[in-house]
Amino acid sequence: MVANVAAEDTVERSPEEALSIGSEESASSRFGNDLIIKLHILMKVSQIYDQKNVALNQVVQGLLELLNRLLESEKFLSLRVIRDGIFINKKRLNIGVDSYIGFKFVLEQLQKKRVGEIRIHDALDERILKEFIYHLMSLPDGQEDNATKLQDDLNQLNITSIAIDPLDVFEEDELFAGETTTKEAGKKIFFETIGVIKGVVTGINKNQFIDARKMKRMVQGAVNLMVKDESILLGLTTIKNYDEYTFNHCVNVAIYSLAMGRRLGFSKKVLAELGMTALLHDMGKAKIPKEVINKPDKLDDDEWRLMKEHPMIGVEMMLKIKQLGEMSPRMVIGVFEHHLNCNLTGYPKVIRKRDLTLFGKIIKIADCYDAMTTPRIYRKKPYRPEQALAIMVREKNGFDPILLKVFIGIVGIYPIGSLVLLDTKEMGVVYETNPDPQCINRPKVILISQSEGRRKIGPAVDLTELDDEQKSHKRSIAKALDPQKYHVNIVEHFL
Repeated sequence: MVANVAAEDTVERSPEEALSIGSEESASSRFGNDLIIKLHILMKVSQIYDQKNVALNQVVQGLLELLNRLLESEKFLSLRVIRDGIFINKKRLNIGVDSYIGFKFVLEQLQKKRVGEIRIHDALDERILKEFIYHLMSLPDGQEDNATKLQDDLNQLNITSIAIDPLDVFEEDELFAGETTTKEAGKKIFFETIGVIKGVVTGINKNQFIDARKMKRMVQGAVNLMVKDESILLGLTTIKNYDEYTFNHCVNVAIYSLAMGRRLGFSKKVLAELGMTALLHDMGKAKIPKEVINKPDKLDDDEWRLMKEHPMIGVEMMLKIKQLGEMSPRMVIGVFEHHLNCNLTGYPKVIRKRDLTLFGKIIKIADCYDAMTTPRIYRKKPYRPEQALAIMVREKNGFDPILLKVFIGIVGIYPIGSLVLLDTKEMGVVYETNPDPQCINRPKVILISQSEGRRKIGPAVDLTELDDEQKSHKRSIAKALDPQKYHVNIVEHFL
């Protein structure tokens, strides 16, 4: 049954229930991410050391403590793989940026081993956990009877607290194999690029050698994927990691900039230059003291003067990265200009009147939009996507009006990641915009369903779809909703 929402005040009648669901989902998500991180580490360590190695003990104890704490309260633990998702006690795991690498490793290993579900119904000890992990990781890849073999091995070891089921294989998955590959490629590029830019900034702070080659490869991969299907990377910009804001933000700005460049007809070479410029646009902040960057209150005059220097510092740092090779002037100028308005107000201060470059104007739009829609230390509740766009449209001197129109055409008047209420009283999340300017208010939406008190994702619907009998649209957007108010985790719809 699809969850109906008559109006925003409907949920307000039972806020205790809504808050209970939200806090419960949050705690469950934290546990799930901790579990995956620790399981990932143990799986990796087991491939390096034998069971008697002391290096293994600390890792085993950390996972044991977590598992047994849950078993003490719930008496049962199920970890199940369904297609590209991991479900813990029947709840799909919402993956955070920090746990994504571990999630991918655990998911891929279980899929390769053809193990679909691990059920634990009694407390574990060190011996049991070690035996289980080593037998699991020693299974050959791709063998259909692996789950049966693993269960037999555990039975012979007199381990009765762990039950194993084989991986479910869905026939229709083969039909979407190409789509899954493209989606996985997008996630790989997104999360690895965050790691790369983090490494670059860390290296700069420590005056270490900067390897820009991997950064170039990541940008080129993003360009190729953007040309193929922009919606995959645009969907991932809904990931807003509060703790890794600077790095997450740089990647999001690069994605938005590439999407604009693609719409403007840039060649792949120019797109790669634009992507690299956007990725490095805020690198000057690496030299600004953290207490200024992370200050929750308004900056004083000295702190603000320091903050306004980061574009110029970024230019100087960019020119020192030798592996970037010969740079186009527009790359350097783009970093310099990304906080300048069209009327040349903003910063850094410029003396001579001139036109801003295309790179500078594109990155300014992308930078501003992502910053406004992301939680910050001084603004915990971000603007909703449609609110941010409305503010940007009203800012007459801030943005190039033609480029802003192009940007709105990309993200839509209901941008990707917007939670919307339909006129059918269904709730959904926008996951792909409509490229037809006449149908900009008719994106593709993933409906949010409710069954047996639990929220479910799907199905996906196209709002251009017509009713055969009445010749009118089956669904239309009534208004945008606040995801926080309805405890909807937008990110889970794109991972």
